[in-house]
Amino acid sequence: MMRGKLLLMVSLILLAGALLHSEASACEQCGCNTTYNGYCSNQRWGWYGARKSVSSLEEARRDLTEYYADRDVQVGKIVEKTSYYEAVILDRNKKPVDRVIIHKRSGRIRSVQ
Repeated sequence: MMRGKLLLMVSLILLAGALLHSEASACEQCGCNTTYNGYCSNQRWGWYGARKSVSSLEEARRDLTEYYADRDVQVGKIVEKTSYYEAVILDRNKKPVDRVIIHKRSGRIRSVQ
């Protein structure tokens, strides 16, 4: 019985070490942790979980444009709501492919379509 508990504890410690090592490897390769959609604690932070308020339509457009910079889409019309901005994401033919929100207080971006 004691041997089984010891084996379980050692296994959990090894698993935790492996997970931490894989996250550290992701940070070494690109400077960010890709596990949480690009969130970094350094100057190259991403959007998921980062606390960065968005207080204007211009800031929302800038952040969304940055977020989608490596994709073949563009940010369309943005509408201000009470606690978030809602934006339409367009493909190269100006057809809607997604609808996203960016929260004013946290800056988190979420697809709502």
